Amino acid sequence: MVADSVATWDQNDLEEGLRRDAALSVQQQVDSAFPEKAACHLPLVAGGGGDDRPGGAAGCDAVPGLGVSPTLSGAGVVGGGSSRSRQPPSPGPLTRMAADRSWTAVFQGLFERGKSTFVSGGPGVGKTSFLRAFAIFVRSRLPDAGAVVVVAPTRSAAKTAKGVTYHSFFGFIKDYEMQSDNPAQEAARLLALDRWRPIERRLAKVAVLMIDEISMVPADNLDIMHELLRQSRRGKPATVMYAFGDFLQLCPPFGKMAFTGHCWTSLFGDGFVELTRVHRQGQPDFIAAIHDARFGRCTDAVQSLMDERSVTEEAYQELQYKVLHIMPRHEDVYSHNEACLRRLCAGAPPTVSLAIHSVKEDPNRDRTVASPNLNRVSAQARDVALIDCVAPRRVEHCRGARVMLTSNHFLGLGLYHGSIGHVVDYEASGTPVVRFEEHELIEGTRPGRQGVRGAGADWVDVCCPPVEFESRILSRPGVVAVRVQVPFVLGWGITVHRSQSLTLSEAVLDVGEAFGSGMVLAAMSRVPDKRRMYVRSFCGSRVIADPTALKLYQDCRRL
Repeated sequence: MVADSVATWDQNDLEEGLRRDAALSVQQQVDSAFPEKAACHLPLVAGGGGDDRPGGAAGCDAVPGLGVSPTLSGAGVVGGGSSRSRQPPSPGPLTRMAADRSWTAVFQGLFERGKSTFVSGGPGVGKTSFLRAFAIFVRSRLPDAGAVVVVAPTRSAAKTAKGVTYHSFFGFIKDYEMQSDNPAQEAARLLALDRWRPIERRLAKVAVLMIDEISMVPADNLDIMHELLRQSRRGKPATVMYAFGDFLQLCPPFGKMAFTGHCWTSLFGDGFVELTRVHRQGQPDFIAAIHDARFGRCTDAVQSLMDERSVTEEAYQELQYKVLHIMPRHEDVYSHNEACLRRLCAGAPPTVSLAIHSVKEDPNRDRTVASPNLNRVSAQARDVALIDCVAPRRVEHCRGARVMLTSNHFLGLGLYHGSIGHVVDYEASGTPVVRFEEHELIEGTRPGRQGVRGAGADWVDVCCPPVEFESRILSRPGVVAVRVQVPFVLGWGITVHRSQSLTLSEAVLDVGEAFGSGMVLAAMSRVPDKRRMYVRSFCGSRVIADPTALKLYQDCRRL
């Protein structure tokens, strides 16, 4: 696990990392002396054998020679690219250390740098794994409560990053819109409101803010977050912000991209750290197609992959009710899930799981202050805190229903938020039993423990009773709202935006009507093995990259 690995990195890997850093320093001197021999860019390579992401198990050497490098070119090209292709800036020491997997040295370099930093890279390079491990590293250096905060734009992304949505942390109501075009004036207006007093106290503690999936954060929201932190911390050092994400993937559902914001240049304008080693996919042609799609190019590699994985109508009938669908619009997903459930129920009413709500003391609250009075927490405050809860109020299901986990409650079994299974039975108590296929039980785990009801050579049955989903109540420091709900939702279909940050075992791509930059890319990069990706609909003209984002990656130096 990532948390268990950090101490090991600190003890054993730092010396090795520093040796590698010294070697890189020597190499930089050689490159300076012989610029004609210096590498102009890092190749995009596949991680080999194991998991060499931060906190992962040691992997084999990278697989070189894929013929894939991060060149940039015009969008929408079919058949081999554009003559305008040119190389991005050469990698700096932090980017090289990341490619060399000197994680502790990278973390130490970022931390000692003491500046806000953007960490980017294509799909599957481990940005969120990097964030989680880096957060543990920084918290070990800044142990004060509330000093290090992780936020993300969506519930699923926040869950994966082990953080909260930025809306809930900063106190933005649903569909919040700025009332002033001036971020400083807007922040001052908000902080003058009574409701923001506890929020201001919380923001004043934040020394480091980490934002995952920055591409889906609108520029004006980033500006106001920056100003709220700045004004809340008057007289204190400015909050150091680390942004993680890829602007060539999904853009915000509304507004402009974060890098166009007022604060971006002052915070992140001196360059970014680029992660280049692909961990999620291992097949060279799959990696090449994802790379080209990332830059908005429907090349032969992309078209060949999508043609190869396209399914006939007859084959689709076998997949329709069995495999998760990734779709552009919410209404498409809702219709697909409902149709699948109704067909399965065959006229009988489905089982309905209704959430139970409560409040309790935050186990991570500041122990130097008095315990909060839970009786003074209103139902309204509780419900507002649960707006962004990843578990819905109502979940319908039945025997045979395809479901997707919404919790990391079963990490000890190797199951995670996003794992797909299907309901095979119900306990006498009504608890659903979910089977996860092609999943081997972790050695040493026996039936009857950790919810395991049974297991075979390549499957495991897990009892899935309701679990707690917590969300901090902003107006009541030290208190969390609790929703008790089954740890899954219907899993026949999800939106492309919800799939962002997830790794899926298999998926049907129904993206012929994708309508935004990076949507096709995000969908096609969720599955590690191309043989488990089934293309229902695809249109090459929908492979789009934002031109301003392309320019950012072309021009911005690598740290």
